[in-house]
Amino acid sequence: MSRYLISNYLPVSVAAMETDTVDSLLEQWRHERPELDTSALGIAVRIEMLAKLLMRSTARSLAGAQLKTWEYDVLAGLRRQGPPYELPATALARASLLSSGAMTTRIDHMESRGLVRRKADPQDRRGVRVGLTAKGIALIDKAIQMRLSAAQSSAAPLNKQERQAVESGLRKLMISLDQQGA
Repeated sequence: MSRYLISNYLPVSVAAMETDTVDSLLEQWRHERPELDTSALGIAVRIEMLAKLLMRSTARSLAGAQLKTWEYDVLAGLRRQGPPYELPATALARASLLSSGAMTTRIDHMESRGLVRRKADPQDRRGVRVGLTAKGIALIDKAIQMRLSAAQSSAAPLNKQERQAVESGLRKLMISLDQQGA
């Protein structure tokens, strides 16, 4: 659909702005089903599409550190704890929304790379604590700089007030969806 046709159907405030692929998608729904309120879909689809684009950007930024996104998540989760940079494996799994089996596979991989180490949990005989090695600390300290640079680049089109508004709105959605158990 041409930009001209889209702008004929969009509200004046949106027509004056640049349009994106979601505007086209919503316009198609307005044309096919004008009785539907698609405003919430515009938010959800943009977040979903942005998530995919941001994940690609994150993956590219971490490639320089030879890290996959999931490896970064584990290392960052441990590094944020402060010394001795460790957590129970179950806490790492919960924080990553993974099963304990999936986290075990990830820990195995990272342990083979010398990035983490396992030790018995003194508070739980059946439990295991996972901690960063010196190599893991050095790698995550390098990777966080790459990650922050990519995030800054992604957010660059927004001014300070727009960033705060987006962050506030997304926080509100996160809290609501967390409470709903989504």
